[in-house]
Amino acid sequence: MFAKVKYYIDNLEKKPLIKYETKQDIVFPKTNSNYYIGTAGQKAVGRGDTVHRAHLSEVAFFEKPKDIISGISEAVPIGGTIILESTANGRGNWFYDEWQKAKNGESIYTPHFIPWFIDREYEISEKDLVALEAPQTIKERILKQELTEEEKWLRQKHHLTIGQIYWRRYKIWDLGDRFPQEYPENDVDCFLQSGRPVFRVVNMTDRPALDKEKQYFGGLDGAEGIKGGDNHSFALIDPRSKPAVVAFEITSNEPIDIFDQRVAKICKTYKVRLGVETHGIGVAHCEKLKALGVAFDEWETTVSTRPLLISELEEAYRKDELRETYPEAKTELLDMHYDDKNKPIHPEGKHDDRVFARGIAWQMIKQPTPGIIII
Repeated sequence: MFAKVKYYIDNLEKKPLIKYETKQDIVFPKTNSNYYIGTAGQKAVGRGDTVHRAHLSEVAFFEKPKDIISGISEAVPIGGTIILESTANGRGNWFYDEWQKAKNGESIYTPHFIPWFIDREYEISEKDLVALEAPQTIKERILKQELTEEEKWLRQKHHLTIGQIYWRRYKIWDLGDRFPQEYPENDVDCFLQSGRPVFRVVNMTDRPALDKEKQYFGGLDGAEGIKGGDNHSFALIDPRSKPAVVAFEITSNEPIDIFDQRVAKICKTYKVRLGVETHGIGVAHCEKLKALGVAFDEWETTVSTRPLLISELEEAYRKDELRETYPEAKTELLDMHYDDKNKPIHPEGKHDDRVFARGIAWQMIKQPTPGIIII
């Protein structure tokens, strides 16, 4: 960043007077101002200073972005400017959350998305492509393959040249799944494709009213019921809709007895085959529901059943066999990602209770229906 600014100053026709310059600081005496670089690793960057224009680069990769930006915000007076710029780094982090707030008009920041094709340097001619280091078969595919429907749409919507299409094909071959993150085309795919998400597709639909004549399948993932802890989540799926839909949910961190009373009321009002997580605090929920006269199946999430539950739920959403009706649940689903050991986890400070409630409900649909055998 500093080198770019230095290059710009050095190539001005009329250069500003510089008092002194270091590797991180340039002082302009005529305006009594200076330009300096700080790093995200500094504990007190910006604190105690007055900064009229701050540009924070690659914010999504900061270890503690909230702390750093709090310090910078205090340093910038009213009328100043703060720019938060970054490549996407998956969902469920501070940058993603702030971007969503800005899009929804809930942030002090104004969102600006810059797709790769705004820069016409990302274009390649047939002659240049031949000179690139790539297998001959790849070069021929890039040059001779007919336009896909997606490419036709991009050309029509954004007026891409054939040279930009060639460049895009080459970079997709070169980067694979990292292309949407490194060279985004919209502000949805770039977040979905980075961070190795578990759920890539979650289609939404309108939520139907509950019907006393329908058979529902439910899942309950319980918690301790304390402020700041995990949430309880209870979800109902209507499998007879085509596709199946999430018809109802209760998610809260209220005391166990109050939450289970709300669940019992729904289960006694409608036809519900309920599955309840028995692991850990789930035992307390099971005992309370039994006392309330609610019939249910026990489900224990173990090292063997957990991958099954998540993979089959992911398949149901991806194949459009199940549609979501709660935006909060869609966020939880899309936030879930694989860690370094390929275990599906939720980001720090986020929840996955809705995911498991739906996963248990989906497993109840797949279980054999209890019946009476007459001999």
